[in-house]
Amino acid sequence: MKRYLSLLIVFAAFLGLFSCREQEMGSIVVEKMDFVFGYEPSEQSCNVTGAYDVRVSSDKGWCAASLSGDSKKTLRVWVLANPDEASREASLTLSASGCESVVLKVTQKGMTESERPYLFAEVHNLEVKSDASDVSVPIFTNQDVVDIISHPEWCDAEVKSEKESKLLELSFKTNTLSSDRSGKVVLTAAGCDNLELELLQQGVKSADCELFSLELKASQNQLKSDVKFTLDKNTNTLTAKYLKWIEKDEPEMLVPTFTMNGHKAMIAGQDVVSGKTAVSFADDFDLVIVAENGDTHSYRVSLNCPQINRELPVLYMRPDRIIDSKDVYVDTYVDLYDKTTGSTGEGWWDSAEKGKIQVRGRGNSTWGLPKKPYRLKFTEDFSPVGLNHACEKSWVLMAQDMDKSLIRNLIAFEYSRILFNSKENYHDEKALNFTPCSKLVNVYFTGNYYYSDTHQTKHLDGEYLGVFQLSDQMQRKKGRIEVEKLKKADGNDPAKITGGYIIEADIHEGNHYSPRKGVKFTYKYPEDDDYDPAQYDYITNFIGAAENALYSSNFKNPETGWRKWFDEKTLADYIIVKELAQDMDGYTSTYLYKRRGVDKLFFGPIWDCDKGWDNERRVPHGEYPPMSSLMIHGGFWMNAGMYDDWFQHFWRDETFRAFVAKRWASKKNELLAATDRILDTIPVEAAKAIDANFTVWKFNYQYSNEAKLPAKTYPEEIERIRKLTYQRAALLDRLFNQ
Repeated sequence: MKRYLSLLIVFAAFLGLFSCREQEMGSIVVEKMDFVFGYEPSEQSCNVTGAYDVRVSSDKGWCAASLSGDSKKTLRVWVLANPDEASREASLTLSASGCESVVLKVTQKGMTESERPYLFAEVHNLEVKSDASDVSVPIFTNQDVVDIISHPEWCDAEVKSEKESKLLELSFKTNTLSSDRSGKVVLTAAGCDNLELELLQQGVKSADCELFSLELKASQNQLKSDVKFTLDKNTNTLTAKYLKWIEKDEPEMLVPTFTMNGHKAMIAGQDVVSGKTAVSFADDFDLVIVAENGDTHSYRVSLNCPQINRELPVLYMRPDRIIDSKDVYVDTYVDLYDKTTGSTGEGWWDSAEKGKIQVRGRGNSTWGLPKKPYRLKFTEDFSPVGLNHACEKSWVLMAQDMDKSLIRNLIAFEYSRILFNSKENYHDEKALNFTPCSKLVNVYFTGNYYYSDTHQTKHLDGEYLGVFQLSDQMQRKKGRIEVEKLKKADGNDPAKITGGYIIEADIHEGNHYSPRKGVKFTYKYPEDDDYDPAQYDYITNFIGAAENALYSSNFKNPETGWRKWFDEKTLADYIIVKELAQDMDGYTSTYLYKRRGVDKLFFGPIWDCDKGWDNERRVPHGEYPPMSSLMIHGGFWMNAGMYDDWFQHFWRDETFRAFVAKRWASKKNELLAATDRILDTIPVEAAKAIDANFTVWKFNYQYSNEAKLPAKTYPEEIERIRKLTYQRAALLDRLFNQ
């Protein structure tokens, strides 16, 4: 029995040892060795068999696993969301006693940009007025659900889904307090940071935003008097005018003083403080009054101050003494500058740097008018304010006292540029085709000034003198009437004495006479202080020979008649300009020139058309009404009482009349278009300067007993010129073809 029991114990021990060895020799069997996840947080599972005491561990914090069950276990694997675009890997290790460990691979894909959860709004700060109101704010997200975490009690919030977007609907309750209140709406969506929208609701604010007054105080702006603006309530426009010179750097920068009932004032988005903030008054601007509640009221501010307005160049003259002569120059301190749009800064003159210039009177009858013309003589060759066609010392200021449009000469000069155009290769190669320049300028004056209308001399202190036309001096110079040089030293040299010459048929001041008809001439070149008598004798005899041909019995002969001595093309163009302009003085003041080695007189340049466009009271020849006649007959003749003067005799040639008619027909439309262009642009571009001019000089007034009164208003005068031009063109269609 004892032996049997011992065998039984040994057998049991053997069985236990066998069982232990079987367990030590077991294995871990896993259903899948690789797990692949998308970027989202998710879970996968599989079966694990074999060993009984299997354990699992992960080498990455974003990946976890667990086992459950007995002999057949379930392995569950979890991953957190992958916030990166790159994929990532982790390892799971399964181990058990006496068994070889098993390593599983876990791969999680990265998140693409389109997959990344997002939540944002079109705005992050929202300000509303105190009134109850509803506001919709677009919300952008790729999540299906957006929740509201919080919102102020005075603003209800709700997220509504549209087809492809979401809207945050905000409903503000009325803020009855005077103070502002603020709060925030907080939104959330899966995988997204919270979205915060800051809210500000104004308290009860005033809607007042009215401007009561605006002025420029003399003491703050170095002015000679306060400038008060006038408010037009119909147009919300404030206007003022200041016509004194402002003696300071940056005169356009002025400090406005204003009264209002608004919260603040702004110009071009910048705050403006009354009596403190300097503002440029060079151009018109909008002054915006802002109410407490954000309402605005805009006012257009316009200061007419020619010195700082950027319509025209500015010339300021300060002569050492009164300028009372057309012969004696006066040393004059000048400032000349151009700040118009597009100006280059060239052609400026500051006497503080370059020295004084010389100024004297000029003109015939115009010198005796209240608004006087001048001749300027700089100390060096000079091209003022962009007039780069010539660089010379002498220039002229035409006052246009009798021309209340201020632009009759500008129109005539534009006609000249069209007809006397060298680029067309129409004229004789020896024709100069020069047209004087046309630059309107604002003129200021300090010094003694004689007023012809009141016969008083007054001292002006930085006074605005009006709009003048800066133009060329009619002289032999490069870029002007560029005939050949001829000096006293050249004497009667046969190689030089034939030219060049510049002469003017001058009914007023001519002191030379044509041999046959006694037409009065002024010999402009050679000048009377540098010529040889033989030269004046030559040109006088040449004029005499030309006259003899013109008045001969065969004057129409193209070879031996007047065409041998006078250039037909420049004559025709000269007549077209004078006739279209209806210039009553057109033939009493006629420029001609003669080139060296060329036995012809050329006509031009065009000059002095301020009596055109029905601006002459006198009717010199009753049988030829000016409004229905050619100026050749109805205007003033070359000499008073001279029947059949040069131009009348030219017109007797029917072949020449046909020539003029053909040229007129080819250029008529271009000339009329130029008229419209000038009448449409200059009165607009120089509107302030023109208004200032007629503040100083009366519009509905003529000191001269020769010029007509204009239309009732300046715009009506401009339209009158337009109408006269088209009526005149229709008349010339008929008269040129008779």
